[in-house]
Amino acid sequence: MLQAPGGRDGLAESWRRRFEILDRIDGAYFTRWRELSQAERMRAGLAWPAFFFSFLYYFAKGMWEKGLLFMTVYAALGMALGAVGVPGVLVWFWVGALCVACAASDYYKRVEHGERIWPWLARRMPGFLRSTPGLGVVAVVALGCHVAIAVQT
Repeated sequence: MLQAPGGRDGLAESWRRRFEILDRIDGAYFTRWRELSQAERMRAGLAWPAFFFSFLYYFAKGMWEKGLLFMTVYAALGMALGAVGVPGVLVWFWVGALCVACAASDYYKRVEHGERIWPWLARRMPGFLRSTPGLGVVAVVALGCHVAIAVQT
């Protein structure tokens, strides 16, 4: 369920607890991260389902733009590293690790601040990539190329 910025009503209890921890440390920027215990850091900072489902987890949480970017990164890395003999499972592992590290804070920023794409990246993207359809086209083309190359080998 997609949340309006600032709306925690529809969140699961586990996400509410996670958001409470992130509120204490200025969750949008993690300025006081070191004040947390190790257990709180793990609870607030890591969303383990994102490791297994990577960009699909982002789609399920309503973070379409970021999910499409992760899908594009997966496809591009799969093509580039596959060309030099790196197994695809290692690429999936790397993208999953990136997703698990980013998903909790990304979801917090989506729910609390309405962030759709990382601001540092949005400033550098061409105009057509700033929309969900534009990102979708690029992601589908990249994934299609990745699958076509994988089928040929």
